[in-house]
Amino acid sequence: MINPHGRVYVITLRKAHSFMKAQGFEPASLLANTELSEIDLADPYLLVSEEQARMYYRNLVYLADRVGLGLEIGWRTALSDMGPHGMALATERTVGESLRKTWEIRDNYNLLLDWKYELSGSVLIHRTWCSESDEKLRIFLLERGLATLQAHSEELLGPEAKPLRVLLDYKTPANIEQYKDVFRCPLRFSQEQTQIHYPAKWLDVPLETYDPQAVDVLGALRTSIHEKLSSGRDIVNEVKMALRRTPGVFPSLDTIADGLAMSSRTLRRKLGQHNMRYQDLLDEERRRVAEDFLLNTTMTIQQIADQCGFTDAQNFSQAFRRWQGMSPTQFRQSQRSETE
Repeated sequence: MINPHGRVYVITLRKAHSFMKAQGFEPASLLANTELSEIDLADPYLLVSEEQARMYYRNLVYLADRVGLGLEIGWRTALSDMGPHGMALATERTVGESLRKTWEIRDNYNLLLDWKYELSGSVLIHRTWCSESDEKLRIFLLERGLATLQAHSEELLGPEAKPLRVLLDYKTPANIEQYKDVFRCPLRFSQEQTQIHYPAKWLDVPLETYDPQAVDVLGALRTSIHEKLSSGRDIVNEVKMALRRTPGVFPSLDTIADGLAMSSRTLRRKLGQHNMRYQDLLDEERRRVAEDFLLNTTMTIQQIADQCGFTDAQNFSQAFRRWQGMSPTQFRQSQRSETE
């Protein structure tokens, strides 16, 4: 079941997004009804609701309308695609220690799945549940989750890291050969529960990529991010989301506070606890939008000023000089000359 209060990192969407764009799908269609933008996806640790993530994946599934999409995306997902958290998993001493770290961050990298590991004699069992009511989307989520797990297993242990068997709680699909290519082990469909079985001895296998210094550095970063997520409402990201919700419209602090069911004074205080001000976040979002339009469109300076919420091009240019130390036109020319 989707947790109405659950939140996931934007980074969990980015591999799927880049894959679909490479297949020729328009970002606007992929992001429809999610209240997310391309700018949002550029911020890997922006927190989005599980419902937004669900809507995004549903768009993918119905736009692509092909079997095996989850396997295609999951199999291409490397540990580095999960940011510092993913890279940290490869620097642990053993597979078992890496697995324990995975459990610590599971909530915000859950790919809309519930899962757990357990030992049964010489077998390590990975159990996966997905309570999604849309069966087409549910199969996509399970495919993607299991294929990602298998891709990461082979990244850590090499191509010989084959499961003992894979059990799936849905009927044999038309793309059975694709499953065989990904998992290379016995497959059983129409089972009571979805599971993937690995040899338990893998837990003690040392990782060739073990790096104690990297463990400390990435571990500290991972802990910091995890604590931020576990602390409850992330007011900074909620304000960011409000500022990005409607292109060309930047709601006032009072409007955002009202939408968050708190007073303007309370919102200011909560932002202050993070050493942030509304104006800082507004400037940041305006700058990001301005840079995107300057680099990726042929819009005039006046048109960009309008989209950034400025009354005229002169005020916009003055603000942009404060942000970048040059005019919008100079910024556009300098960036284009660097790519030529």
